[in-house]
Amino acid sequence: MSNLIFNSVTKVFGEGSSKYVALSSVNFEAESGQLILVVGPSGSGKTTFLTIAGGLQTPSDGEVTINGKQLTNLSKKEQTKLRLDKIGFVLQSYNLVPFLTVKEQFRLVDKIKSKNLTEQKMNELLDDLDLSELLNKYPNELSGGQKQRVAIARALYTNPEYILADEPTAALDTDRSLAVINILKNLARKQNKIIIVVTHDLRLKDSADKVYQIIDGKMELL
Repeated sequence: MSNLIFNSVTKVFGEGSSKYVALSSVNFEAESGQLILVVGPSGSGKTTFLTIAGGLQTPSDGEVTINGKQLTNLSKKEQTKLRLDKIGFVLQSYNLVPFLTVKEQFRLVDKIKSKNLTEQKMNELLDDLDLSELLNKYPNELSGGQKQRVAIARALYTNPEYILADEPTAALDTDRSLAVINILKNLARKQNKIIIVVTHDLRLKDSADKVYQIIDGKMELL
């Protein structure tokens, strides 16, 4: 059974001469246990797709269903709870708090949400992402690739059902990119999660269960 479904989803910004169609009649399905890539060039609609999948934006037309519930039928409070309990975001901007160490980034999450990874599972994740030696570092002491890996670990720390990642390997070399995508793939399989990665990084295609391509807001399954 599909857990995330887009049914003819369209997203339009502006109107008249400034009208811009970011997504056009997009159909998409994701099932638990899958790692799915959405590939396409910059400006193709990838980030708009991801934010709608996570309930951060609403479609102009069409329906988005998560766990059998239409997002547009949920109240703002219900949508917020869904994002907090079920969805982990990995964004390009990292969104790390500049005055907190890596360790403190995770403590902050604990204040917002309970039932996160156990200490043992967290230590395993930190080892997998080669972050164990960086726990006392501040974001301005980290490289772009290290910040990206911290952002990935923070999203995984909440143990979400859905992980939505926007260009998670953009700052990583090939070996590290493949290592990260394999961690995500194993997580999807072992813990029956849905992991969706939007990227222009074609190095990752062979690691995915399904690959969608999006160009000028139109999506197709490759």
